[in-house]
Amino acid sequence: MTPLFTNLNPARGRDVYRIASLVAIACVLQIAESLIPNPIPGVRLGLANMITLVTMADLGFASAMEVAVLRTVVSSLVLGSFLTPGFMLSFFSAVASTGVMWIFLRFSVTFPAWGFSLIGISIASAVAHNATQLFLAYFLMIRHKSIFYFAPWLVISGVLMGWFTGLVAAEVLKGLKSGGVRSIAPAQLVKTGLCGPAGKSFMRRQAPEWKIAGAMLMICYILFIKNWLFFLPVAAGLLILTLSAGLSSGEYFAVLRKFRRISSLAAASFLFPALFGSLDGGVMLFSAGPVGITSGGLMNGAFFASRIMLMAWTGFLLNLCASPEEIAEGIRRLGRPFKFFGLPVERFAAIISISWSQIPVLSARMRAVIAGSFAGGWRLRPPGRVVGLLAGIVSAMYCGQAEAGLDIEGKAA
Repeated sequence: MTPLFTNLNPARGRDVYRIASLVAIACVLQIAESLIPNPIPGVRLGLANMITLVTMADLGFASAMEVAVLRTVVSSLVLGSFLTPGFMLSFFSAVASTGVMWIFLRFSVTFPAWGFSLIGISIASAVAHNATQLFLAYFLMIRHKSIFYFAPWLVISGVLMGWFTGLVAAEVLKGLKSGGVRSIAPAQLVKTGLCGPAGKSFMRRQAPEWKIAGAMLMICYILFIKNWLFFLPVAAGLLILTLSAGLSSGEYFAVLRKFRRISSLAAASFLFPALFGSLDGGVMLFSAGPVGITSGGLMNGAFFASRIMLMAWTGFLLNLCASPEEIAEGIRRLGRPFKFFGLPVERFAAIISISWSQIPVLSARMRAVIAGSFAGGWRLRPPGRVVGLLAGIVSAMYCGQAEAGLDIEGKAA
């Protein structure tokens, strides 16, 4: 990708590098968290949201919103999930939770006597994040009221995970205030050139902005489909595009593996209407308390699951036919018209470029810190030491272990 950030003035450039460092750290944490099995959709630790909270407390609302939005984009480019259902839920939930975070923080600053601690703000943000995911899943994907039976679990998980990430964020802020912050040197980050995936098929030869625009139109069409019959031409079109994309056998298997990532979301979208389909009409097949399995409920569940799978298929195909660098460049080109309204498109493109190039460096640093912390054996840590360990890892990724003078085990104790 062309290094657009070379044209920034020094002061603005330092700010861009600092935001990009935070975005990259949030991406590394989100990618690491994605490797943890997630049998219950929507229930996550939310470690990436912790970086948004640290940014909000340290740099303010605008920087926190940049980190929240751009880390979902960059993470999706790394994971190959851009424009998939998971990306859309993550993107809009990050925006909503950051807004709630800012409201609670402003209230606490304005009315300190009735204000909230950093942990309280983190809990409110986590609950808002989960609530937004639930409402988005209802309005965009699973139009069935039974999905709200899942609300208590999401609220409980939001409280618990918000409390945990709030503790870690407080420790990170304490360390940053005492030790200072310095981002990685720019010379290590510059990455030039636009490399796309190998192949000369029709789809791969298209400009990245056309690929993204086509995928977005396809997803919008899928979302507004109300009849089973219209799914058939969509599936046929996606199959033709997949076969004509010139994918290797390994890439076809990669698509299948990616489908496995959203299996829990697709299963939930089927099970809720299927198990609580008393109001969906059709023949009653089984009834026991609130559970009512009807033919109408089964049909609705299959419809919602098919919708999610088709949306995911569209996103996966885009990510296979366009490299992350191409997608980032396509986003920049599509955002050009919005420069007229004051949207800092070039700044966003610079942050994406820099944070993308930082991820391998920070991933290696995180692995080194973790390996050093568990050099004496992978023994179980008490909760207090886990909080200190995570805070030390985040601080080490941002400052550098040697620069920050961190003793991870000592801080954890």
